[in-house]
Amino acid sequence: MGHYERLLIDHLVANASELDWSFQITFGGRGNKDILQLHTDHPAEVRADLLGFSTRRLSRVPWQIARAATGFRRGSAVPALYHSLALDYPAPPGRPFVLTIHDLPPARFTDEGSLPIWASRAARSAACVITPSQFGKAEIVDILHVEPERVHVIPNGCEHHIFNVTVAPASKSWLAQRGIPGRFILYSGGATRRKNVRALLEAWRIMGPKFPDHCLALAGPQHLAAVSADADVPRTVTLGHLDRQTLASVLRASEALVCPSIYEGFGLPPLEAMASGVPVVGVQAGAVPEVVADAALLVSDGTPELLADGIQRVLCDHPLADRLRHAGPRRAASFSWEEHASHVLDVYNGVLAAC
Repeated sequence: MGHYERLLIDHLVANASELDWSFQITFGGRGNKDILQLHTDHPAEVRADLLGFSTRRLSRVPWQIARAATGFRRGSAVPALYHSLALDYPAPPGRPFVLTIHDLPPARFTDEGSLPIWASRAARSAACVITPSQFGKAEIVDILHVEPERVHVIPNGCEHHIFNVTVAPASKSWLAQRGIPGRFILYSGGATRRKNVRALLEAWRIMGPKFPDHCLALAGPQHLAAVSADADVPRTVTLGHLDRQTLASVLRASEALVCPSIYEGFGLPPLEAMASGVPVVGVQAGAVPEVVADAALLVSDGTPELLADGIQRVLCDHPLADRLRHAGPRRAASFSWEEHASHVLDVYNGVLAAC
């Protein structure tokens, strides 16, 4: 979500400089204000501030108190419109607000925390809700009881300047230093239950012996190392968190990206892999089918057996892999952060026109 927020703010400010918009940006929590000097190269006015406390503290208090707490720090300049980029960040009272909700995993998975007690009220109080997929919209309507016509689907974009087929693959020496001696398939993502990493590890246990020259590489949070160690599957390497440029080069060096997730509000990793010309194996679940369309191989569920079969098909069926390498960049080209920000600005204008 933080990655999404940075990209949206960057492109909003770039577009707004031509449309007479200015932004006042507030971050939850405490920190060094020097890191909040954003976008100084853009002429649009951008004011960044810190809220001073974690918004998690607001998730268990009544809606009116939660809103008042964020309004207390808003300063003297009252914006015409608020846009809350997370469900747990309540918009202050007094002006219309837009709310972005990517998905609602806490409502489906016990290891994903919990929704604020006022989640449904916040969503139904918003002038409109933005979500990146039809799957996300269905979740918002079903769980939070928001009227469908007030939920706007605006797909996320892709960082095409980072993820593309011209990126040089990571060098053999760099990979070898990190425990990857030869060919490999890649996983990039989190380690919570919906990410289905344990099923991927079991899939690799099933098919790994058939591919002794390959290994499975896992990129993501530190917790992935514990999950991998617990599974104890041979030829599995954890890379930790990779910055965007490094991830792009590792993707380009891989044989395929596997996205075993069974619940996603969008699915940036498969999109980034497609843009890089890397075959994707995914699951017919969540929003991933919307993102990849026919440019990836999707198995019907996230069981180890079906994941193993899908990975094996991509590694062994060379015409299939070649088709995916060519179809991926074409599909990814339709996702643009510039277009996403432009549609968000259209939502702002529509909300203000209706006031």
